[in-house]
Amino acid sequence: MALARLASHLRAKIDYLSFSSLDDVTLPSVQAQCTLFVSRLSDIRIKSMEKAGWEGTPSRHLLFLDQLPVEAIASRLPRLNIRSSDRLHVAAERDPRAICELVHRLIAGVVHRDAVPRIVDAWLESDQLTVLAPTFERLEIPLNKLAKHVGTDRQEIKSFQIDEDGRFLFWPHADVHLGWPQLLEIVDPTSALAEKRKSKQFNQRYGAAIRSLREERELKQSDMGGVTERHLRRIEYGQQAASKRVLESLAQAHEMALEEYLQALAKRLGKRA
Repeated sequence: MALARLASHLRAKIDYLSFSSLDDVTLPSVQAQCTLFVSRLSDIRIKSMEKAGWEGTPSRHLLFLDQLPVEAIASRLPRLNIRSSDRLHVAAERDPRAICELVHRLIAGVVHRDAVPRIVDAWLESDQLTVLAPTFERLEIPLNKLAKHVGTDRQEIKSFQIDEDGRFLFWPHADVHLGWPQLLEIVDPTSALAEKRKSKQFNQRYGAAIRSLREERELKQSDMGGVTERHLRRIEYGQQAASKRVLESLAQAHEMALEEYLQALAKRLGKRA
């Protein structure tokens, strides 16, 4: 069902194998960008999982707990021979529909390979929200930084929905949609500028905003500690992108917190930077 929802040209990129137990797996001798295993905990039997054909294969494993107790994890996971957390994700879903949706988000994220990561899974862990990318990269967002978007009520924060294709999380109570780039920006406000800095037009607009804000505060280029006048001049005229270190120095010179400074620049761009 998860594969059937993909467009035919995307399904053509996938070699699909079905098996009743991981002990029965024999990988075809084809060059694959990544091998993705999706199984239940009960699929991992007592027999060894070490197979010669798996050596050197870039692989990730999505594992569902099924009906076995949590205690069964300790005896079975070592048989997968996985030593890195970025190759394994143990999902909490047990409802067949929820399982299908999660698998679809994972496969869609892998085959689309967008410049912007999609969200496969998300969960609350202690005082943070953790989201999972198709690469199994995990992004951790402190709840205190998320509060201004979705509030502080833990039950309401847990009520998020994941878009069917993993493009964003949606909080109905706050009518808020946040995708991976927005969540990353919450963690590191300068990260959202990374791709935009590659555009000369953006650098010119962003530099003009930096100059406009400086002049509004009646600050001279020589007043910017940590940045030479020549360097700042190149930034203000779009000849060079502003690094995180430079932005931190400019914010300090304006006697503003970095996030406050970035928001002030964004207003001058007419949209969020």
